[in-house]
Amino acid sequence: MLRRVSLLALAVFVVGCGGAEAAPTTPTSSPLPPPPPTVAVVTVSPTTGSLVPGESQLLTAVARDAAGTAIAGATFTWSSSSVSVATVASDGRATALTPGTTTISATSGAVSATALLTVNEGGLIAVSGGTVTALNGQLRLEIPAGALTAPTAFVVRPVAAPTPNARLLAGTAVAITPAITFATPATVRLRYPTALAADVVETQLRIGRLTDTTWQTFAVVAPDRVNRTAAARVTGTGTLAVFAPPPSLRGYAQRRSFDIGAAVSVDALRADSTYRRVLAEEFNSVTLENAMKFGPIHPAATTYAFANADTIVGFAVANNMKVYGHVLLWHTQQPAWLTDGTPTRAFLLSSLKSHIETVVARYAGKTTSWDVANEMIADNGTGLRRSFWIEVAGADIIDSAFVWARRSDPNARLFLSDYSVETVNRKSDSLFALATRLKAAGVPIDGVGLQGHFMLPTPSAAQLTANLARFAAAGLDIRYTEIDVRLMDGTDNLAVQGSAYGTIIDACLAQPRCKSLTTWGFTDKYSWIPGTFPGFGRALPFDQLFGPKPAYLTLRDALARP
Repeated sequence: MLRRVSLLALAVFVVGCGGAEAAPTTPTSSPLPPPPPTVAVVTVSPTTGSLVPGESQLLTAVARDAAGTAIAGATFTWSSSSVSVATVASDGRATALTPGTTTISATSGAVSATALLTVNEGGLIAVSGGTVTALNGQLRLEIPAGALTAPTAFVVRPVAAPTPNARLLAGTAVAITPAITFATPATVRLRYPTALAADVVETQLRIGRLTDTTWQTFAVVAPDRVNRTAAARVTGTGTLAVFAPPPSLRGYAQRRSFDIGAAVSVDALRADSTYRRVLAEEFNSVTLENAMKFGPIHPAATTYAFANADTIVGFAVANNMKVYGHVLLWHTQQPAWLTDGTPTRAFLLSSLKSHIETVVARYAGKTTSWDVANEMIADNGTGLRRSFWIEVAGADIIDSAFVWARRSDPNARLFLSDYSVETVNRKSDSLFALATRLKAAGVPIDGVGLQGHFMLPTPSAAQLTANLARFAAAGLDIRYTEIDVRLMDGTDNLAVQGSAYGTIIDACLAQPRCKSLTTWGFTDKYSWIPGTFPGFGRALPFDQLFGPKPAYLTLRDALARP
């Protein structure tokens, strides 16, 4: 009985443990992901770009659905319509290669958007001292070794001038970034695309560097009017441009092929930067005030002192100014070795010949003319001054001086100069007689210099014109060589002085054979007048602070007239 119960219990247990077939179950599946949003709009930012070769720019793209909602995780395919102009990477970074334009496209799904990329002349240049050449020859920057402390990548591009200025030449502004100040100045050469006006003097061009809103200007050291370039020494990068000079005596004189000049003091030239600047800006010729006179340049029989003359001539050549040599034969400022004792005719002739050959030949090609013989006429107008030259050597030493000068520099024009000969008077009659005698004898004389040291009132226009006319009719060129108009101290006659200067230059400009006017100095700061004529001064076109006086404005207005 007990055994049967146990078997029954075991059967029940087996059935309860799944021995019978279980009821079927329905399998469950994961839900499908929703379909991706349909791209309705793609935008690219920025829509335009401006680069130079070597530079890059990151573009961004956004895809939106029909509701305008940005689609997260949208993927884009980037392309460039002109891979020679610029390429674009898979992240949207465009890199400029060559000047031109290209369309950069971003595509997501079936929708695209574009940006227009312009690649300008210019470039990205890595330098650590050396030469940067970019902008298709518009710019050349020569950076000295050591000017940069580490290699630097410069971006160079043309720009519109940030600060308008009437003197800035159009199309010359160039930006070199980053802005760096050099340890030592670099040389920059910029090209100006438009020809200069006739009254612009290329040596007066300036290259400016923009600092904040102020232009710092640098003097041009190598102008090239033919190739339209100007070079200067600059202290750093930034925005650079070429500036034309303001209206000046020099600019207007150049336009009409006229020489406007000044006598130059070597001491002032060396010591005063304002003196140098105004001289170069306003005048296109120089006369050496004292440095070429016999005594200063030839102090001993076998010794020449060229340093002072070289300084002035070098300045003139560097600034494209004509040089008037002054003077070869004169009765004053002679060295003691020449005049002491009882010099003979042979000694004076030999000494003068050697002097002329040495000095004129040294400056041949740099001097355009010479005052060969100066102040040969007696003050009373009765003939030649009885100087030691004439007393010992005879009147024909004048003839010989011209011949020796011509042989020493065949291209220099040779003049006979004197003072108090600006009108028709006894002294100018003697000068006229001497000049025409020399010319008739075949002596190589080209013209006469009328010095023009005046007091108020000055001669009238009619008086000046009549005298100029007779020299011109004799086939002689004429120039005013030492103009000044002195004023008595304590008087206020600047306007009258200005009118006097106007009368003088007008008479010269009206005479075709009068092509030059030189003032004896140009600023009252360094005038010879007060030391020679006490109680007088203010004789020159610029005051002691280099301010232009009415005389300057009168000269400029006369030169500016057609």
